[in-house]
Amino acid sequence: MSRDTASRDRKLSALAVMTGGITAATLVGTGLVTGLAAEFTTQKTQAKAESKAAALGSAPTPPAATPLPVRTVVTTRIVQASPQTVQGQSGGTSSSSSSGSAAVRAPAAPARAPAPVAAPKPAAPPAPSAAS
Repeated sequence: MSRDTASRDRKLSALAVMTGGITAATLVGTGLVTGLAAEFTTQKTQAKAESKAAALGSAPTPPAATPLPVRTVVTTRIVQASPQTVQGQSGGTSSSSSSGSAAVRAPAAPARAPAPVAAPKPAAPPAPSAAS
């Protein structure tokens, strides 16, 4: 039983050529439609921008807003340390005064470390049950 493989190969080659041609035509058509849609959108956007510019050109311009006056507030705070100071740290007075926009402050003293806390004792192991 012999088979004619040459005619089968020609048919498959023709099918591959047709499939490739259809794929290429689809890609070209998609690119063409996309380009036309982009051009239409650009024209529509340009027309809207021109009409808005024409409408704004004929409308009266609003008056410029006048700036509000600025009020400067100067605050002075006096901070005193608690009587329980650690040796090496000194209690004192700190004050600040400002005549401009930036306040000058003395550097803050480092905070004391909290006292160590004992870890809780582990819980007692559970009592054996009758099931085990």
